Amino acid sequence: MPHALTLAQTIETANIVEWAKLALKSPQARLLRVTRILFDDKDRPIALEEAVLLLDRFPGLASNAGEVPDISELAQRHGLLLGRASERASIVPATKDVAMHLGIPIAANVLKLDRVVETTDGEPVEWRVTFRKI
Repeated sequence: MPHALTLAQTIETANIVEWAKLALKSPQARLLRVTRILFDDKDRPIALEEAVLLLDRFPGLASNAGEVPDISELAQRHGLLLGRASERASIVPATKDVAMHLGIPIAANVLKLDRVVETTDGEPVEWRVTFRKI
């Protein structure tokens, strides 16, 4: 069965890129950063995912030491209605970190998916970048 393994979860204030991607109003906004590996049903790594979630939209998430569910489940738990998601796909060379986690050569081509998810009122709540084996 496909599954994910969380490598890191940190709570910090936004950097300039996150501030822009999530259209943050406050430079002091607290974010949850999650890095995880996605595995296929044969336990082979297929993707490295880095997600950034705006904590004020998901109260209590910071104190949850367990796995962070996908944005659909989080939205349902917190009464948020998801609206538009915009995603950009590109082929990029794997960095050393991506290659190590996916078990591929450095600079091998990977699919990069860069996605921002908004609520129905247009508020961005998640920015996710996924590097997937091709």
